[in-house]
Amino acid sequence: MRPKITWIAVADGNRATVYLNNGPNRGLEIIPGRGGYQEVPPSREILSDSAGRMKGGAGARGAAPMNASADPHELEEARFAEQFAEEINRAALEQQFDRLILAAPPRTLGILRKSLSEKAGRRLIAEIDKDLTKISRDDLAARIADHLPV
Repeated sequence: MRPKITWIAVADGNRATVYLNNGPNRGLEIIPGRGGYQEVPPSREILSDSAGRMKGGAGARGAAPMNASADPHELEEARFAEQFAEEINRAALEQQFDRLILAAPPRTLGILRKSLSEKAGRRLIAEIDKDLTKISRDDLAARIADHLPV
């Protein structure tokens, strides 16, 4: 009988790593080529110094300033999380894992959860709403030990 393969997907808004556990007492292995990193500059570096202008408008003589409705830094982080979820979705379709554990800060975890396909979502066994991207593999293994097979 083949052991259950558990993926542990650890992410924040600009870095993601996937670890593999393939059975009791097997520890965690990083899966090369999964996840990634993106540099997200602060919003002040993404936005220009002045508001954009829009021509025309209802009775407007000049151009009206445009206001940004969302923080561009947060939008970039959300885009990164959605792309990471798509990577997990493809792997679920290809049956590369049997069980899934997500660990991410609350906002990123919400985006991941919302972006998971039904097939990936059915394999989700635990969510950890904490940023674990910077802890060691051993510390991560200790944090998720209750969710791994015995």
